[in-house]
Amino acid sequence: MFYEVWRAQFTQRKEIPEGTTTENIGVYKEIFSAKSSIDGQDGGIVTALLISGIRKGFFDSVIVVQRKGGYSAESFATDNADDIMAARGTKYLKVRVASKMRESISQGKGRIAIVCTPCEVRAARRILQNLKSDSSKQKVIIIGLFCFEAFNRAKLKEEVRIQLGIDLDKVDKIQIRNGKFKVFLDMKEYTCRVKDLDNAVEKECKYCDDFSGRLADVSIGAVGSRNGYSTVIVRSEVGRKLLQNLAFDKENTDKEEIIKISKLKEQRAKKNHCSLQPSTA
Repeated sequence: MFYEVWRAQFTQRKEIPEGTTTENIGVYKEIFSAKSSIDGQDGGIVTALLISGIRKGFFDSVIVVQRKGGYSAESFATDNADDIMAARGTKYLKVRVASKMRESISQGKGRIAIVCTPCEVRAARRILQNLKSDSSKQKVIIIGLFCFEAFNRAKLKEEVRIQLGIDLDKVDKIQIRNGKFKVFLDMKEYTCRVKDLDNAVEKECKYCDDFSGRLADVSIGAVGSRNGYSTVIVRSEVGRKLLQNLAFDKENTDKEEIIKISKLKEQRAKKNHCSLQPSTA
């Protein structure tokens, strides 16, 4: 169903989504690793794309997630490059982005870019599909972020205190890579296994089967790339154009690693869905 919605929206833009299709990654035109000159999360590619798009007039508003009040986060819309730079970095919390997109559309914004996790990518596609306004004038570019799971803020704060002995609200940066949860505070790194924080995972994440944001225009994440680089999955022609003329270092990515993590998430979702089925015994 979601792929039908996706194809319908591309057809409205006079674009047919074509490319390689795999069961776990979805449709894509190209996959590679990249690093921009921006000091952002991993390769800084998301921030570079947004700033480039604003400056070149590719879109006139972007919706991103910013850190607020300790380790909390909220989505906001901006057309300012400084705001985009200030919002860089993954927050690992569940934040409603699609609703902010709806709000921007209702305010008359015609060209919007949003950055969000796979569940919010799906929500955004639903909203766009159900628009009653003249959708031919609406241009929304969706940048999806790789996501295995997001955390509940209050529960994560408690688990980080137990596991690492530090206050989550005071951390400078968090990074998840290779099954490790890394916290940076006062120039020091604190690490535990992601599995050790399972009690803080949002419950609905355990039923989601999409790791790489299969319905986005461009999907970006760390898995499949070496440290300091981002994996980029170009899925649509609009996504390809967004990357045109953007300066970055480019190298091959480990596609099998993306497939591996995607399968793990799909298997977990299937198992959890099956556990909800009533017994026939």
